[in-house]
Amino acid sequence: MALLSTTSRVAQHPSAGHRKATVAPRTRRSVAVQCSHQQQQASADVQVDRRSVLVAMGMLPLSMAGQALAEEAAPSGLAPYTDPRDGFSLAIPAGWVYGETTLPGNSSFSGATGERRTLAWFPEGANPRDVNVTLTITNVSVEFTKMGSFGTPYTFASNLVNSQDRSYLLTAPGWARGKEDVQIAKLIDATDLGNKYFVEYTVQKPPEQARHLYTVLGLGYNGVYNRLFTVTAQTLEADRGKYDATLKAIAKSLTVNSRSQI
Repeated sequence: MALLSTTSRVAQHPSAGHRKATVAPRTRRSVAVQCSHQQQQASADVQVDRRSVLVAMGMLPLSMAGQALAEEAAPSGLAPYTDPRDGFSLAIPAGWVYGETTLPGNSSFSGATGERRTLAWFPEGANPRDVNVTLTITNVSVEFTKMGSFGTPYTFASNLVNSQDRSYLLTAPGWARGKEDVQIAKLIDATDLGNKYFVEYTVQKPPEQARHLYTVLGLGYNGVYNRLFTVTAQTLEADRGKYDATLKAIAKSLTVNSRSQI
């Protein structure tokens, strides 16, 4: 799939300082689709992961590491983007390129209904496959009233990462492993940020470079539907030093409207 060229014409994003591609609809759609190429395996909104999520149940105490993460200072240069349509806010660096698309509904997940709005941002001049942030909004059924409905942070994260990890094939007989390279996913952290879940993990499938991902999930309400907001920020592991603080701050900046705020 073709990438959006950084030389394409751009227009002012609804949030000041962000740039939105104004190319043909097919190409415009590819901005968000391309940015979420890896997240479609890594995000909690992909079909295989959704099935795993519903298995997650139990109770865990609030992680002290999670409290520390929540208290980290955000890097300078972030500007709030407030979305009037779906009532969320996200801090995005000024000048990042923006794209948006709508993905088909996820019929494999009984709690999800309808199409999924997906927004994507990436640094201007960067390859959107290498570093990007995507936000996917999914309608969920009425029984999903709090984050605990999706399980605890640890069980949620474990199912998310395990659904992508194929390291068990490394010890399997050749006929079971096949000829393809084995994808390995590793969970680094899973914490409760109060009303959001934070997950940090890595994914690598040779010969591609390892990727470092941060996912934050929040449950909101738009006056009609309960909605799951999933932010996934990723970069190549080799570039983590350059983008790590910014991506983590973006992901954790997610705020959504709750029922009590409507």
